[in-house]
Amino acid sequence: MPNCDFLAAGPDHKTILQFVVKELDCRIYELASEHNQSICRFRSIADFEQHYGITDWSRSAKNGLLLQLHPTKAGGRLVKKRIDFTPKIGGFRYDAEGWGLIQLYLESPRDRKLRASHTNHNSERRALAWEDTYPELGRVADWNWAEVTSVSRRLNRFIRGLAVDKSGSRYILPYAAHLEQSGVVLDIARNWRNK
Repeated sequence: MPNCDFLAAGPDHKTILQFVVKELDCRIYELASEHNQSICRFRSIADFEQHYGITDWSRSAKNGLLLQLHPTKAGGRLVKKRIDFTPKIGGFRYDAEGWGLIQLYLESPRDRKLRASHTNHNSERRALAWEDTYPELGRVADWNWAEVTSVSRRLNRFIRGLAVDKSGSRYILPYAAHLEQSGVVLDIARNWRNK
């Protein structure tokens, strides 16, 4: 299964990112750049802390961390797509795009609510169906899809292994469970709870 929905925050995020940085052979980029900036690439936990202003992982990144993982052995290419804003807003941003990129979205609590974090990636079949629509992304055949799937599975297995609970299809990681005990509302239907 290419996707994994889970509830995580703060130290859970740091644990996942440490695994990605140290154990997965991939390049890590932000999904979308800051206003009038280029796409940021992350090589260490210190890079995340600096870019997102994280001084204490128990507080999580203010708006979450939306990332694209490019498995090194998967080939293909990352496209930095420029998005120009309307004259009223002014400026631009870049989006990181590519057929075989793996999305890792780490959500942070907002207004005492925690939405599900998420991983996912395209399948080769889906990418082929859209290849003619987005020629700027290059050829789907340039990607090693077995490698994309392998890296994605390793990430998902690691996340599932961290879970201390589960609700429906969503895994609950330790710090998210702690937040729930502290009164943070998790984005799950508790009547579906499985143990």
